[in-house]
Amino acid sequence: MSAPIEVLFTSDISGQLWNTCVWDINTGTSLTSYKGESTSHRGLCILGNQYLLGSSCSKPLIHVWALQRREQHQLKIICPGRVTALAVSPDGTYCIAAVGEKIHLWQVCTGNLMSVLSRHYQTVNVLKFTDNCSHFISGGEDNLVIVWSLVSVLSSMNNPTRKPEPVRIWSSHSLPVTDVHVGKGGSRCRVVSASLDQTCKIWDMVSGELLQTIVFPTSVMSVAMDTAELRLLAGGSNGDVYCINMYGQPIRTERHIESHDQQGVSCLKGHSKQVTCLSVSTDGTKIVSGSHDHTVKIWDVFSGQCVRTLQHKGQVTNTLIVPTPPAIINAEIKPTLHLQPFKRHLYTGEDNSEDGGILHIRITGQQKEEDREMDLSKLQKEHFSDTNISSLKEELQQVKAINQDIFNFTVCTDGIGTLK
Repeated sequence: MSAPIEVLFTSDISGQLWNTCVWDINTGTSLTSYKGESTSHRGLCILGNQYLLGSSCSKPLIHVWALQRREQHQLKIICPGRVTALAVSPDGTYCIAAVGEKIHLWQVCTGNLMSVLSRHYQTVNVLKFTDNCSHFISGGEDNLVIVWSLVSVLSSMNNPTRKPEPVRIWSSHSLPVTDVHVGKGGSRCRVVSASLDQTCKIWDMVSGELLQTIVFPTSVMSVAMDTAELRLLAGGSNGDVYCINMYGQPIRTERHIESHDQQGVSCLKGHSKQVTCLSVSTDGTKIVSGSHDHTVKIWDVFSGQCVRTLQHKGQVTNTLIVPTPPAIINAEIKPTLHLQPFKRHLYTGEDNSEDGGILHIRITGQQKEEDREMDLSKLQKEHFSDTNISSLKEELQQVKAINQDIFNFTVCTDGIGTLK
């Protein structure tokens, strides 16, 4: 039997059978599972197609499994507090986690805490990256949706007087934001935000304008779109999944969904409680919904029928459809991505040695004397006080003498002490 093109990762709040289970989306067969506690809502991520990350429901921990190791944790990362939302950049370089109202940004390969952002006033519920890693979006209990530039956040790292400023702040929701969908197109994508105020709002990243508001008859707990952005899916607090054809009617700035009998609107009924997570297959033919009724349902888009139900032991917290990672099929594949424990203190980029830092001076035989004096003068003005200038000049003269000795030795001998 050939390997599936895509697999489904699911998690529930109980953690009785496993933390996360991997399913064949076509047959509903359980392929493998990862054990240990449970993963919180919006807290499941695939890092670099090699690691599985899951934030703990009750502890300030992020559990990490290498995808080919299923029976035990490879790493437990301690966080400053309980993580309420988690996301990793598509290239596997950075990880962001929400701890209360603050957003922590880590560099994966070093574990350095690059920045702590505190623009939200209440708990952050969801974090998402754009597909080109240039921006990330946060939505929280304070009704705000905020767009951050990753480059801008990193560039202000070494300047404590300069706080990173968001690219966009969208404040049109009147109740907490429950979910965010980020479309394709990098920094030119469209963003869809869902809220308890019974609306989904579609935003343009380039202009920051609100393109359309869709009003539902119930609070919206989750939102997703297919790859081509032809359909918008909204999971309601009443258990229904609304499937809306975005091009079925003339485009209006505000659209009211009063019943599923409307043109271009279908309603997938089957859950008895609120639908908290949604995913769509790459080809757009299958929808996966997870609910508080302890079930995950796989739907056929065109017929609107539920083709499969996956039973869980608790409220479903995450559903994630991804291309099949090689390590799921072949357990012999080892991770090549270097993952370090995340640090709890901000990285400053400076040396913390007792002498206050290291001066790196590069002197070559081709460098002119005036260039060396100019470089030294610039370094003195930028990094050192007047009291250190005289001692630095003496050190520089010593370095020059050593460099001249090495140069003479190399030119006049064959490198082993014998004259040429």
